[in-house]
Amino acid sequence: MKTSVYLFLLILITGMVSILLFPYYTVNPGVLIEDHIFLQKDCLSCHSLGSGAATEKCMNCHKPGEIGLIKVNKTDPELQNEKSNLLHQSIINIQCYDCHTEHNGLSKENATLNFKHSVLSDDLQNQCTSCHLPQKPGDEIHKSLTANCSLCHNSDDWRIANFEHSLPGELRNDCRGCHENKKPDDVLHNRLLPAVQCTQCHTTDGWKPSTFNHIKFFRFDRNHPPDCMGCHDLQKGFKEYTCYNCHEHRQARIAKKHRKEGIRNFENCVSCHRTGDEDDAKKERKRERDDD
Repeated sequence: MKTSVYLFLLILITGMVSILLFPYYTVNPGVLIEDHIFLQKDCLSCHSLGSGAATEKCMNCHKPGEIGLIKVNKTDPELQNEKSNLLHQSIINIQCYDCHTEHNGLSKENATLNFKHSVLSDDLQNQCTSCHLPQKPGDEIHKSLTANCSLCHNSDDWRIANFEHSLPGELRNDCRGCHENKKPDDVLHNRLLPAVQCTQCHTTDGWKPSTFNHIKFFRFDRNHPPDCMGCHDLQKGFKEYTCYNCHEHRQARIAKKHRKEGIRNFENCVSCHRTGDEDDAKKERKRERDDD
């Protein structure tokens, strides 16, 4: 029994002495990054006995106000990184090892992978362009905006935007500035004049269906199918129309019939004919006579 105790104590003491005298060879978990190689045999420069890596020991060499500007007490203008300096001065309530891991040779790479914007102060989180100005989109909308990016974007998934179209008037009506590639590829939309705004038929609250209601101009019934080209000249943006494209509506015949009824102003057909029902036109004409 005594022999076993003595053997255990001998192994324990030998192990402790080995750890103290030769820590690199006994407890070293892996390779350090190149800049920390000089510390590979001095564990206590970064670690505290019984508690592991200590942030306060990191800051003995890496002072937050100097990170990115001074490299281990040596200034190298070519390596200065003002973004890194700003970031580290704004970090709150975390330990160095939350982002930086060691003994795997990948401290800086891991810091990038593990980084979350939530570790930054609220003030810096609302100043995205302090770090990301080169990544700011160069389109017309973003050029004109001065608001915080976080009003539309979040750092978890940048491309999913909570976007509201409450933009200045000239941008709010310039849908093509952002959505040209989403413009419908059909005859109607391809022939619209540049002056025609999407907002004349659509809203940003509900893009589909459009708000345009043809019934307030003319109801499609009888032999009037909703074929735009039957009545409109596509080169004129659908603002003009004609009823003379159908064989029974020859201009000379229409003029003769209307003059016979004493109607001289017959070029604007829909002023009387709101549908394909001729009786409706007669009723409309009767109302006009009654008003007279």
